[in-house]
Amino acid sequence: MIRAVVVDDEKESNQLFSELLTSNGIKVVGKGYNGQDAVFLFKKLKPDILFLDILMPIYDGVFALQKIRDFDSHANIIVIYDKLNIDKEIELNRLTPSAIIKEPIDIDDILRKTYKLCMPSGDSIDQMKKTVITLAMKNTFLELGLDEFDKITLLLQKDHNCTIEDCYDNPEALKQVLQDLLGRSYNDILSSLKENIKNISSDKLTKNFLDTLTK
Repeated sequence: MIRAVVVDDEKESNQLFSELLTSNGIKVVGKGYNGQDAVFLFKKLKPDILFLDILMPIYDGVFALQKIRDFDSHANIIVIYDKLNIDKEIELNRLTPSAIIKEPIDIDDILRKTYKLCMPSGDSIDQMKKTVITLAMKNTFLELGLDEFDKITLLLQKDHNCTIEDCYDNPEALKQVLQDLLGRSYNDILSSLKENIKNISSDKLTKNFLDTLTK
């Protein structure tokens, strides 16, 4: 799971943004309220990513960005701001934040940028979603017992020439196999699958796959 630190001097905004990240599968390990907090928490907690408000009193986000860049030039830092004067914007760009988000924020844009920055090289958010769903499917089918797990695997191969790993790209095949095999119990297994997915990640990352199975 991605570990994040959130720094914003407005405590309510800080809390709401942290809750938004948490509900989307990102673990908030620390919260700060000025640039000095940001530097301290980054060095202490070594998060995968720092979300940094720029306009803060006393020690602002530019101060924090400069100090952290001196400490770790490769740190993943997403800066967030509403309006900046031209001098502050030039200074900000010189310090090369990993990404810039202008308010009002778009959570989908933030998630895309976060996973792109934090996933290992060569991976993608799509690959991450596939991994999450495949693991949840295997857990769900194993809960039915090894015999049922083997039947699902066999029918996928026989009728659709695919494996469980292929089902992320072929949800219709999985839906057909489960409906044929389980009949009226299909909705029960679908509920179990949804619960297993939630336990691993967030609905937003897997919504399209689940929508296909539910239709």
